[in-house]
Amino acid sequence: MIVSQDEELRKALQRNPHLKEYLRKGAREFGTPKFVKTLDRSMADERDINIIYPVGDPVFIHIFRQSNGELLYRVVEPFLSEKEKELMVKVRHASVGLASDYEKEPETKEEHEKILKDLIRRVTSTGLSLRERLRKLFLGSEKVLLSEETLKKITYYLIRDLVYMGRIQPFLMDPYLEDVSSIGTHGIFVYHKYFGSIKTDSRFESLRELDRYLTELASAIDKRLSLGEPILDGNLYEGSRVNIIYGTDVSRRGSSFSIRKFEALPFSITQLIDMNTLSAEEAAYLWLCIENGMNIFFCGEAASGKTTTLRAATVFIKPNDKIYSVEDTPELKVLHKNWQRLLTKEKRAEPFDLVKASLRSRPDYIIVGEIRGREGFAAFQAMQTGHPLMATFHAGDIKKVIQRITSPPINIPETFVDNLNVALFQEAIYEGGKIKRRVISVDEIEGYYEEFNKIVTRKVFQWNPYNDTHEFIGLYNSYVLEEKIAKMLGYPDPRKIYDDLKERTAILNAMVREKIFDFEQVFEVVKKYYSGGVEALPFAI
Repeated sequence: MIVSQDEELRKALQRNPHLKEYLRKGAREFGTPKFVKTLDRSMADERDINIIYPVGDPVFIHIFRQSNGELLYRVVEPFLSEKEKELMVKVRHASVGLASDYEKEPETKEEHEKILKDLIRRVTSTGLSLRERLRKLFLGSEKVLLSEETLKKITYYLIRDLVYMGRIQPFLMDPYLEDVSSIGTHGIFVYHKYFGSIKTDSRFESLRELDRYLTELASAIDKRLSLGEPILDGNLYEGSRVNIIYGTDVSRRGSSFSIRKFEALPFSITQLIDMNTLSAEEAAYLWLCIENGMNIFFCGEAASGKTTTLRAATVFIKPNDKIYSVEDTPELKVLHKNWQRLLTKEKRAEPFDLVKASLRSRPDYIIVGEIRGREGFAAFQAMQTGHPLMATFHAGDIKKVIQRITSPPINIPETFVDNLNVALFQEAIYEGGKIKRRVISVDEIEGYYEEFNKIVTRKVFQWNPYNDTHEFIGLYNSYVLEEKIAKMLGYPDPRKIYDDLKERTAILNAMVREKIFDFEQVFEVVKKYYSGGVEALPFAI
């Protein structure tokens, strides 16, 4: 059954009276927002942005353009009166007093939340009978008397603060945020997938409050933070990366933090095509390369989107392949059932050791979250022994890739460089006040030619900045397609491979046309194609 937006809003207001009150009180400030369940990038092009969306009851996010023309990001949470704040303190103290009844420490956030809810239930009471009210009045009672609505609000805040990440938890709940940061008391800023950098109306009221919060956060993730150790890097419970700079000695404007969020809703390859990050033809080229075991580096500077593109491209790995991934920070989302995820943990496991360890398990594909150092040597060993590999790599062009991999600490001999088949380069382009991410080129590495004493490369795709198009300049001149893949497939005429490219391009264009943008749905379509060809697809191409 399809539910209308008006019906969705009605149900949301019914479940969340604070949302209804917020909209009523704010009518003069921002008018009537559009209630949406999911966002899409076309919303960023609207002149008068005024949307509100749920991130999990009772939290909603409101983004709207202010009278000064700037966007504002506002978290809508239940409102606590001064009386309710006093009651919450009582409930918290009473709950903590009973916590010793639980001998076993909770191992997960879910267990912790369940225990806290049970404690709150034990120390509170709602809807007392007249006899119970009189008994409470004359004899006293250990339980805190609350209305149902106040109990819901207090429960939300205690779980938010005691189990999860406190005041920044709503930002972590928003699947459209990439980054959350704050410097001193100057306000919290977020980076939104569709709207870019936005200031929020959330802030820490004092440096003392901020410092206390950051030391509690550090403790929650088992890290040390002090004036003697003022810099912290770590991971939050759901995988997001946090960096903290503590105290005014090193940060003159006060302590600061930056959270790079783990992406709960990864972009699909069809979304990237729709956003013109790359063309359907470029994606089809990646499909053929990955399907036939080519080695690929996804290159670019920080925040260029290279990890997003790599993650989106994992759907092209054959569905039954065994995949091993090695990461510092858990950013990958691989849908294949036979996926082993390896994570470096402090100094207990180095990327180099994990890449080498993965070879012993004979994976069909290896994915390295980022190659920085000597794990690059192990990656090339994997390629040399026939294990296809994908990785992200910091470099702006093919010359810099070759310079880095042939220099310390990677130190690959020039004669081995051609084990890397393809290097894709991506940039964050700032234009018209917006950030656009574009694949600016795709280069092939042909090999080292001793007679010329050089490594020969070919550019097969090039982004044209003047009309924002991706040009296939390698048509009928692709070394990887003709000399590698076509020969592997046994084609008498190597140019037949371009028919395969054309077919996969048509499939990707059809998915965009049919608005198949969900990451998992895209994978299902690719699986159908692998199992039954074009005839198995749920649409015509």
